[in-house]
Amino acid sequence: MSVWYVPALLAAVCMAGHYLMLRAAAGRVGDALGALCIEGTAAAGILVFLVLRPGAEAPPTAPGVLWACASGLFISGVTTLVFTALRMGGPVSATGPMVFAGGVALAALFAPLLFGEAFTARRALGVCLGIASLVVLATERS
Repeated sequence: MSVWYVPALLAAVCMAGHYLMLRAAAGRVGDALGALCIEGTAAAGILVFLVLRPGAEAPPTAPGVLWACASGLFISGVTTLVFTALRMGGPVSATGPMVFAGGVALAALFAPLLFGEAFTARRALGVCLGIASLVVLATERS
């Protein structure tokens, strides 16, 4: 098992918690305010992590900081739009996977162009399966 599997699996557990808590909040707080609460709490949590974490982080570069900030803008859009989808009645069992699998499939398609990553037959199969799951979930009747 590769060393990156453990943090990836832990991130999946955190993502599951995120979607479940977001579903509990949807409809009980406005979409933008809910997103702000999530992002603000996330910022505070990351600050605590940075202060308490032993070991050095990678040295920051200006492009690295700018790309991270751009990513944050997209995450703000994701959070607000997921709040909207859940408030409108989207089930967690479909909304979460659609957002996550759709994002992964799109990123996997563009990563070879943007970052020179290999696009293997195995990755192509994964993208196709991700897109198939989107079709299955998007056509579900509530």
